Amino acid sequence: MRKALARGLSPRGMSDLLFHARASNADLRPEAEPLGVALPRVIREAEARDEEGLAARLLAVWSDTVRAHVEVGTHEVSLSGGVDSAALCAMAARHAPGKVRAWTMDVHFADAVERSNARRMAKVTGAELVDVLVPDSVLPDLFEHAVLANQTVILNARAVASYVFYLEARRQGAGPVLLSGAGADEVLQGTPGALASAKARVDEDRMLALRALKLEARPVVDNLRTPFRASSRDHEGSPGAARGAVDNSGSPLGGAPRGDQESKPPTGYFPSGYDGSDQAVGRRGNSTPVDNLRTVSEGWNSDHAPRAPPVGNLGTVLAAQPAPWELAQEDALPSEELRYAKWVLTELILPPELRGARAHGLTVRTPYLDEGFARVALALPESVLQRDGFGKWLFRHAVRSLVPDEVRLARKTPRYGHTALSSPVRSRWLELYRAWLSPDRLYSLQVIDTQAMLGLLTRYFRMSPDDAQAGPIDRLLMRLMSLTMLQAHSKARP
Repeated sequence: MRKALARGLSPRGMSDLLFHARASNADLRPEAEPLGVALPRVIREAEARDEEGLAARLLAVWSDTVRAHVEVGTHEVSLSGGVDSAALCAMAARHAPGKVRAWTMDVHFADAVERSNARRMAKVTGAELVDVLVPDSVLPDLFEHAVLANQTVILNARAVASYVFYLEARRQGAGPVLLSGAGADEVLQGTPGALASAKARVDEDRMLALRALKLEARPVVDNLRTPFRASSRDHEGSPGAARGAVDNSGSPLGGAPRGDQESKPPTGYFPSGYDGSDQAVGRRGNSTPVDNLRTVSEGWNSDHAPRAPPVGNLGTVLAAQPAPWELAQEDALPSEELRYAKWVLTELILPPELRGARAHGLTVRTPYLDEGFARVALALPESVLQRDGFGKWLFRHAVRSLVPDEVRLARKTPRYGHTALSSPVRSRWLELYRAWLSPDRLYSLQVIDTQAMLGLLTRYFRMSPDDAQAGPIDRLLMRLMSLTMLQAHSKARP
């Protein structure tokens, strides 16, 4: 029998992560720097008394928020072409005409309409547009570097693409500070049905985790359906934490960045530019549209509807188990919407934006999460945010003087949930899986049923990209691969 390892990640932390049995996975690696997500403790108003007045106030607060960033010299914007980044670019250009530079990403799963809208916004606002090419071939090569930079598990190749995007943007002279539209969906209810779809995805992950984990490593399932209790370390920040601009340096707005270091350049191929092309690249024809890590949009992807409720090792149905943002916590936020928003920001959205950029010496700031704007946005009645199938309806209305209608009223496009099977460099992804999900590496995690996982891996390699289980299994495999990488680079535990 192989000797148990005395180094690496916490076995309990890893099993809880795979089973979504923690309120936060931020402390999986104790040395990881926490993300300062401090959402205002406000509840949405019940009724809208004056919609035009609310829209005018929202626009005024948005103007003040962006102006505060521009006045300290931040003139660079990450521009995807969606309404959030479009409004950010337009407002920055209003306060700094002729000075804004917008950075956009050319990667194969970028949406063609949004890329076209990004070009339109650059022309409308007079911003200089820099198109950063992210070739598919670099994504598997830089997966390990992205995991180490994010300091947490990665779910799909979008997070790796963000890492490469910031790497190449820095090489082309971006920064040292960029503004990002991250967080708009979470404070302005940008995705209808987000909570329900996220819960379905959690159930899906739990069913697969039961197959992956050793019997003794599976989290205890209370037959009385009592929620799991979270430890005191399952929280970000404290009740009195500062609630200013969220960035990846921890520095106050206008202050000198702290801790932004140039990382050693990782080995492997890097994109050299876009060769003068401005190519509109749509989703691949055989891809399944999936919203950007947050949810499946409007039921388009039935892969995320659980086939049956998860069942524990004693046959106990797990359907009543709470979502991770509903687990017992100290100083819990006052509504499920807020708890979910903090969870999705901390666990999925912000690590690639903040930590991924910081690895290349860039500071990313998120104006939609600034305390002043977030407080107003989170107090808006739901009736003015969800309307006619649109999310962020009042915000779309408020920015009508800034953003052309075809951009402002574009339906939210479900982002392609990139998987190894549907990648143009599928063979390279599968080689990476074989290397990092080998029996020895799986054994090093101490909580994985190695034989069961090898069987699942073999089954996955034979799947068609449009198989109903391809997406969920790929999510599990990328989590496991992330864990083996973090384990390989972890310091010995005392």
